[in-house]
Amino acid sequence: MNLKANLKTQLLTLALLIAHTTRAVEGMWLPMLLAQLNESEMKTLGMRISAHDIYSVNQASLKDAIVQFGGGCTGEIISSKGLLLTNHHCGYGQIQYHSTVERDLLKNGFWAMSQTEELKNPGLTAMFVRYMEDVTNDILRGTHQLPAADKQQKIQENIQTLIRKKKAQEGYDYIIRPFYHGNQYILFATETYKDIRLVGAPPSSIGKYGADTDNWVWPRHTGDFALFRVYADHNNKPADISDNNKPLTPRNFLKIYLGGVQPGDFTMIFGFPGRTNQYLPSNEIHNIANIYNPAKIQIRDTLLSLLDRRMRTSDQVRIQYAAKYARIANAWKKWIGESQGLRETNAVDRRRTFETEFTNRLRQNPDLLSQYEHTLPALQKAYDDLIPYQLARDYYIEIAIQGIELMNFARNFIPLIDLPDTARINRIKQNKDRILSTIADFTKDFDPNADGEAFERLLHLYLTANLQIAPAPALTRHQKHILRDRQRFRQRIYDRSYLHTILQQAPNLTDAQWATALRKLARDPLFTLSKDMYQHFLTHINRPYDSLSLIAQTLQADYMRALMATFPDRRFYPDANGTLRVSYGQVEGMMPRDGIRYHHQTFAEGVLQKYIPGDYEFDLPQRFIDLYQQRHFGRYADSDGRLPVCFIASNHTTGGNSGSPALNADGYLIGLNFDRLWEGTMSDINYDITRCRNIMVDIRYILWVTDIYAGAGYLLDEMDIIL
Repeated sequence: MNLKANLKTQLLTLALLIAHTTRAVEGMWLPMLLAQLNESEMKTLGMRISAHDIYSVNQASLKDAIVQFGGGCTGEIISSKGLLLTNHHCGYGQIQYHSTVERDLLKNGFWAMSQTEELKNPGLTAMFVRYMEDVTNDILRGTHQLPAADKQQKIQENIQTLIRKKKAQEGYDYIIRPFYHGNQYILFATETYKDIRLVGAPPSSIGKYGADTDNWVWPRHTGDFALFRVYADHNNKPADISDNNKPLTPRNFLKIYLGGVQPGDFTMIFGFPGRTNQYLPSNEIHNIANIYNPAKIQIRDTLLSLLDRRMRTSDQVRIQYAAKYARIANAWKKWIGESQGLRETNAVDRRRTFETEFTNRLRQNPDLLSQYEHTLPALQKAYDDLIPYQLARDYYIEIAIQGIELMNFARNFIPLIDLPDTARINRIKQNKDRILSTIADFTKDFDPNADGEAFERLLHLYLTANLQIAPAPALTRHQKHILRDRQRFRQRIYDRSYLHTILQQAPNLTDAQWATALRKLARDPLFTLSKDMYQHFLTHINRPYDSLSLIAQTLQADYMRALMATFPDRRFYPDANGTLRVSYGQVEGMMPRDGIRYHHQTFAEGVLQKYIPGDYEFDLPQRFIDLYQQRHFGRYADSDGRLPVCFIASNHTTGGNSGSPALNADGYLIGLNFDRLWEGTMSDINYDITRCRNIMVDIRYILWVTDIYAGAGYLLDEMDIIL
């Protein structure tokens, strides 16, 4: 049964499913299919708008207010003047970019009191989806009889052909993504705005309150939001940053509701979830929980501990590494919770039970059995064959790319070093501005003492671990030195590296001096080490990994088709892949363990209960304390006079949903998604409705901070606020 036929079968059974459903279900659904697949269920849960109010091509809809922010988060337009709301942690890099020791926006916050004070952010983008289209037939044309590698090449050719055709006809930008592991392809017509300016951000003591201790944790008291503004040219079209640009006039913007939330209220999350893997076989779930995650956690344990120590002793290092540390720690803690959640929900055993049912159903259908009898065993073998290469790959990426910054930066010079002298000089002349800009960006947020310690400790981890796994480890001539005396090895290799000299002297080097510097760099031990490790990675790790991964991907696509054919009574939603999705649920607490109940809402008194004067994670501005003690909450207090801070609901979210709007039954903005409960971080692999909850900042807290705490109430005049 093909995918489209199976979707029709699923629609026929949907009414029966809804009749027996009174609470939210998992899933990240395509907005263009809500009317067929989800609208009735959403209305049963309390939604009062239509699917066409959420997604429409012919009229303004909620989708026209949703943007992909910075390529990795979500944001939403909340005024007719292009005001954009997203998470503080999504805008953290921009806040850091504008921060110095003398003007510390991370610590003190920032509020533009007029549009002329808004801060420009080179490289920051906001992408709107204008429409979506199923292009499966166009993309898979001519591919069905091809071997896997040739099929992928043909698919890429078909994608480029269709994009060129669309551009000639309409002029949008286009993204085409695979769904259901390559069984369906959807085109997204997009417009990307490039002039995005910082409008307001609370101090980190509000926007990052609780920092790493509270990350992924409930109860939560974090005001994780920031405000930006989208600018356009005089035709309201995307344009490079310019003083001549004007605030965007959006096709639509979200209305804001101050009435709050109650348990059982319908909620909807609209955004760009990054990646999920809901249809993995049981053995790969075991591999993730017991092999891959523990290895990455150990590496980041080491890196985070040394960075934390350095950041606490220097304000300059704290600012330089603030965004890096947050990014590293976020995934680290998520992996810990994910592995624990997979174990506590018996994910492997549950998936094995499901696979047994799948096999039994296959045996009852001779036609399906002849097609898919060997699919699942072959897929399981493919994932197990990947183990040594996946593990070696994780070690290299975590240590030589994510961990040791100077080694990773050294790879930028490999193409130059490999050129003949004359070609090298010409390349330097042609790209000198870009090279200097890259060096300046790197050195701005680089501390050689912290990175030198990372080199000493992480490289030791890398080589020790690689001694125990296949393929054979690289750099055997260096191992004895590292294992015998790590500090001495650092002094000989890292501290004396000529790369430090290049970073310091680059702006003043002539073309001839650059040529001399690169010849010296070619003999530099750290550069040689970085180059050797990289080449070993490409040849002995990544090349076999890619070959084996292609086998697994092909079998995963076959398995996906088999599942949809074997379970025609089940709705299958596509895994997240960074494209626009809707998930829906209800405001509700949960019981993480016996005797403990999580309430759905937190309040400002909880912020004060966690307060630790002078603490890195739980300090508070004096103004916040004063306003709380005065009970100066304005119209943002609830009916009991308390100031709401955060709430949780059963919406299926993942990375990329950071900054997604939380919408109520009428499509009004009630909160801002920013996290998940730690107990449910395994939801990317094994969603469990009893424990998976997303965490949102209450819109009333956002407006209170903006209006009363920061005194930027003029921004609320732009908004459409419903009491």
